[in-house]
Amino acid sequence: MKYPTGVEIHNGKIRITFTYRGIRCRETLRGWVVNTSNIKKAGNLRALIMSEIQLGNFSYAERFPESKSLKKFSTTKRIVTFSELSEFFLDTKALEVSAATLQSITSAVNTLQRVVGENTRLDDIQHADILNYRRELLTGSVINPAIPNTAKQGRAPSTVNKQMAVLSEMLKLAQRSQFILHAPHEGVSRLKLSKPDPDPLLLHEYQALIAALPRRQALIIIVAVHTGLRPGEICALAWEDIDLKKGEIHVSRSLTNKRVFVPPKTDAGIRTITLLKPAHEALLEQYEITGGGQKQEIVFHHRELGKTERQNLRFVFTPGENSGSKNNHFSKNSISYGWKRGTKLSGIRKRNAYQTRHTFACWTLMAGANPSFIASQMGHEDARMVYQVYSKWISDMNQDQVNMLNKQMPTALPPGRPQGFGSMKKVI
Repeated sequence: MKYPTGVEIHNGKIRITFTYRGIRCRETLRGWVVNTSNIKKAGNLRALIMSEIQLGNFSYAERFPESKSLKKFSTTKRIVTFSELSEFFLDTKALEVSAATLQSITSAVNTLQRVVGENTRLDDIQHADILNYRRELLTGSVINPAIPNTAKQGRAPSTVNKQMAVLSEMLKLAQRSQFILHAPHEGVSRLKLSKPDPDPLLLHEYQALIAALPRRQALIIIVAVHTGLRPGEICALAWEDIDLKKGEIHVSRSLTNKRVFVPPKTDAGIRTITLLKPAHEALLEQYEITGGGQKQEIVFHHRELGKTERQNLRFVFTPGENSGSKNNHFSKNSISYGWKRGTKLSGIRKRNAYQTRHTFACWTLMAGANPSFIASQMGHEDARMVYQVYSKWISDMNQDQVNMLNKQMPTALPPGRPQGFGSMKKVI
């Protein structure tokens, strides 16, 4: 009798042979009586398995749950629910990202678990469900389990985009691991965002703000506006980072929203800032206040997984004795609160505290500074970001550039060609 391809009789039993993931597999069909009908069925089963392998739908565990070969292809735990995927995803991310980034991802995953449902089966998540999750994130209730009384309605589109990006990454991991065979996350567009223009302080607004604030808070604003430091970098700034004689700041540390000390946002953020006169004078004044303060030990988290360092620092900007703060340094929320208080007292238009950084960029551009110099001071890799973000202010400088060139370049016309009596001849 001629047997179907991949079918044979072995020790009086029907056995099929196929190749999976480059490995030749032989599986005995237990309980199958050897007869013509079952041999034909075995051929059909083998053909079906080959088709599933080609389509990427083959599950060894489902076809042969008692096979000794199963361990060759089942090296990972079978994950079924969204809660199990969340745990697996966070365990994976913990090996790839910094502690601060992991905190942010964990927060997004916790939100997604409430929206998707911890016990939701991965196989049940379809494209339409992804769209519903996005709508719920955008318009639904925002609940912080730690502060239940602060519930609000809706999230910013930028926040939703970040959370949806995490969800997409989770489902990609599930698909690559063959926990799911479909891709419900594909084809989901990001929410449209309006690109806000920088909103720097005008000179009279800056002066009003400085005049309205207590001097210790005003010094923070002066330094921020004239250095371009990020709020987190301001919070983490220590006297050990500053050379007042040279007029330089070495930026190597930042503080996250979760009050974790980490390196600056990018490698380019580790930089040396040359102090402008107002910032230098403000720091000299601040030194009289906090320069002789006690050192405080902090834990600095490097980008490398698990690598931390204890540092003893004298922070430049510290809360006052009457502030009630337990920390000897400001948080980003404290900086933001002081800024909001100052804008209210001064009567200037509301903006967020990050506009101090935009103010530095715009003011230095208007003063004629080289964009490459500005980029290095602000911690950008090159001047492309400066040109992209502050193009309006660069274009406004066009006339100033023309005036400068007219002053510095020769303006007299070169002598003309002597007028002769000869005629021009065509040269061939």
